[in-house]
Amino acid sequence: MSLARYFQDDKARFDFRIWDGMGSYLEPDWQDENLRVEFYDSENTLRFTATVQSTPRLSSALDEEGKFVYVDGILLEEFSLGLCSAKIYCLVNGAEVFPYPTVVEAFQVVSGTGIEPVYSLVSKVRTELPSNIPAELTDFIIEQYIYDASRRIDFFLYGYYSVPFPGIEQSPATPALIERICRKLALADSLVFLGMVNQAELNSSLEEQALAELERLRKGEIRLSGYHPPSSVYLGKIYQEDSCCGEVLD
Repeated sequence: MSLARYFQDDKARFDFRIWDGMGSYLEPDWQDENLRVEFYDSENTLRFTATVQSTPRLSSALDEEGKFVYVDGILLEEFSLGLCSAKIYCLVNGAEVFPYPTVVEAFQVVSGTGIEPVYSLVSKVRTELPSNIPAELTDFIIEQYIYDASRRIDFFLYGYYSVPFPGIEQSPATPALIERICRKLALADSLVFLGMVNQAELNSSLEEQALAELERLRKGEIRLSGYHPPSSVYLGKIYQEDSCCGEVLD
């Protein structure tokens, strides 16, 4: 699984799970005063400590697989470029989760700017628009719809894939499926802008098709070759020894 990659002017996110060994995920003891996740950059320098009171803070959420803990919005200006690690200190039912702390790879900080890529081209959207469209639908407006569609895709797949994907003019370019979804969403917005009443049914169909494809990607029913969910989600195993009250994380 690939790690999430962030530019230094981005804000990073990190997630982890604790498995109970029986098919469910557990939450840590939130009242534990020592509950924390320490983030170290590639030079092994402590740059941020996430707690229940930090900004950003540790929180929990629920997805199709179960509970997980996350921190979202870590400022990266002071992080050195390269691989960053996380040290997780947590208890479950009063017992330390071993190894204590658990050390995992968190994310990568890479060079460059955080300019967000777009996943389709104006020319591709225009080829699917009806003929003789009004001049009011300028390239600038279509570019904005493409940008909005690209960010909508990122938001929908955040936490399931390493987003953003490569831009349409990068090498390698945007995956074909993502480009097609982006184009459909931008086309649907363009039809709304044109106020083409006779295109209302087509607009609804385009958006529904795009969202259905995104949902299948998020559920894993279809998978993009070469792209995987960020491996920052920690999948550990907790088991109980008969002779000890401690819980162990493999």
